[in-house]
Amino acid sequence: MLSHQSQYQLAQSLASDADATNLAFLKTNVTLGQRKLEALLGIYYTEDSRTLTTVTDAISGTSYQSYKLPENFKKLSSFYVTDGDTRYSADLIQDEGLWQQINSNSTTLSSNYVQFCFIRRDRIELYPLPSTACTATIIYDSFSKPLVNDDYTTGTITTLANAAVAVTASGSTFTTGMVGRYFKIDTDGEWYKIAAYGSATTLTLDSKYQGISIAAGTETYTIGQMPITPQETHELPAYYAVWRWALMKKDVQMAREFERMWKEGVNDAQMTWSNRSTSSIITSKPYLRKRGLVNPNYYPEDLS
Repeated sequence: MLSHQSQYQLAQSLASDADATNLAFLKTNVTLGQRKLEALLGIYYTEDSRTLTTVTDAISGTSYQSYKLPENFKKLSSFYVTDGDTRYSADLIQDEGLWQQINSNSTTLSSNYVQFCFIRRDRIELYPLPSTACTATIIYDSFSKPLVNDDYTTGTITTLANAAVAVTASGSTFTTGMVGRYFKIDTDGEWYKIAAYGSATTLTLDSKYQGISIAAGTETYTIGQMPITPQETHELPAYYAVWRWALMKKDVQMAREFERMWKEGVNDAQMTWSNRSTSSIITSKPYLRKRGLVNPNYYPEDLS
């Protein structure tokens, strides 16, 4: 796995350019390359979910119809409300006129049986209006958090047992912002996601440490911010950055070579990683489509 710092250092090494201004250019393009890679691989590495409480979390003045979308929301995959043991899924309406038609009933309907939803800028609107507080779940394609943090290596690890998740350090200053980043003992090399912050010298890992136990030790370590894409793709944003750098330098031959490496790498990544089963079949996401009103009295067609 390559952390954000390792990615831009790789780009810098490939470009053989130590200039500070050009390093900033490479960093920017590593970040752009990572975003493009995520988009090309589809939603499966940017899918996220949030919950809200209907009625309780409604935007004031909307009669319980409108709710704030997550700050990193990009595109809706599904929305459902859980009432007791029953889950009600909403169909996404993508036409303003149709949405107004649905909401034009002379009698305002109120029910936890959510049927339709509509995205309006930074909010999601529901129909019918929720009647009581229930848990609603939004599953959506998200914008990933920008990679901006350098590796953190201050201090040493004094305690970390095999098959344990508790990390204790000396001389470190851990922060809550490190939750979600990755941790490794340098001599072990395996990365573990950080699940929780304890104090300036303690962290909790998301999965059990599989290396040799450390007790009263002084092991060096690294905490890095990682791309969300598979580790086999982590060098691709560096290729993208060097391609753009070479174009800036008007080095056409080098630009073509790194453009080829970027595009071939992306193609291989799509073949391997762009679907849930990681097979060699590339599928496109059947995003929710526009639909009209459905008469519940009509029987499904083509059934015997």
